[in-house]
Amino acid sequence: MQAPSILSPSVSARAKAIRTGAGWAPNESISFIYGFPAPECLPNEAIAGASARALKTHGEWALQYGGDPGLANVLIKKLARDQKIMCTRENLMITAGSSQAIANICELMLDPGDVVLSEAPTFLGTARMMRNLGVEIEPVPLDDDGVRVDQLEASLIRLRTAGKKPKLFYVIPTFQNPTGVTTTLARRQRIVELAHEFDFAILEDDAYHDLRFTEERLPPLYVLDNGVRTFYTGTFSKILAPGLRLGWMVAHPDLIARISALKTEGGASPYSLHTGLEYCGPDGADLDANIARLREIYKRRCELMQDALTEFMPADVGWTKPKGGFFVWLTLPPNIDVTEMIASVRARGVDYLPGNACFFDGSGKNNIRLAFSYAAEDSLAEGIRIIAGEIRARC
Repeated sequence: MQAPSILSPSVSARAKAIRTGAGWAPNESISFIYGFPAPECLPNEAIAGASARALKTHGEWALQYGGDPGLANVLIKKLARDQKIMCTRENLMITAGSSQAIANICELMLDPGDVVLSEAPTFLGTARMMRNLGVEIEPVPLDDDGVRVDQLEASLIRLRTAGKKPKLFYVIPTFQNPTGVTTTLARRQRIVELAHEFDFAILEDDAYHDLRFTEERLPPLYVLDNGVRTFYTGTFSKILAPGLRLGWMVAHPDLIARISALKTEGGASPYSLHTGLEYCGPDGADLDANIARLREIYKRRCELMQDALTEFMPADVGWTKPKGGFFVWLTLPPNIDVTEMIASVRARGVDYLPGNACFFDGSGKNNIRLAFSYAAEDSLAEGIRIIAGEIRARC
């Protein structure tokens, strides 16, 4: 098989260890800040049982140095069925969460001074990681239909004129973090076309793919690209438990081999791999049932938040209406700086993420990311009422 052209750029000369959010401990009475699963969504008893079975039947290897006991096979079947991604063990790698997958890809592909394209706003963990890499970041704006491909093309033309060639485009096309928007099929197709035309790789972060509120599924960029120049990443953190630290990447086998050589820390925990396999079962049926349960829970929470926003927010505040995921993105009048509002809202027992945390250049001072995933259902409306009151006081 001929290697894709994204193998041609030189890879980075040194490993980088970036932490992207460790140490968070939510303690607010009504917290919209954390993209955490709801406590009742964590299958504590089922995972305890899976752990006990793993230790009883495979304890020597679950607690030993070692490789994957078979969770990759479950994942291969799931990706083929749900994402239409056909992969094998040669082009699939299980990682310690999708953040490790993203970090490994960046370590392989990027050196300080390289040009990277990224949607903006974007996941704050990746934003921090890229800033720490010392790369030049070219932001690409979003609207309600996802990535502005016209702006992406304009940036690529401008960079080419300036003699600069981007190596990578980071994108969350489905239920985007932080906005909740989904990039349309036509725009996904155009992203792939531009990647081939301008010769850059795509880093597709699909952390929320399974947490959809409707049955509509758009093909991942990896599928539209036939896996030629796309890295595809996903995670068990949103559909099982983040504490297990299990994620994955799919890419060309040559790239997976190169990343494997960089993973001197050993990758995913054997204990987590064995426990995850025991939980999912060889056919993945228990995982599927859990995903179906999560979809209903988060759909209800999103609806409750949307109802509260409609009831309490001033007319000049806008927000997204996601069809899946964890987040709603608020846009306030431009004269309101949400960072100056945090203290008063927090004093009333509510917290949120200011939008500028999700940009590379400090933009987003009149934006708020609200996570509907973590706060208790019976507190969602009250939290929105409090935030809305502080906004009204500043309008």
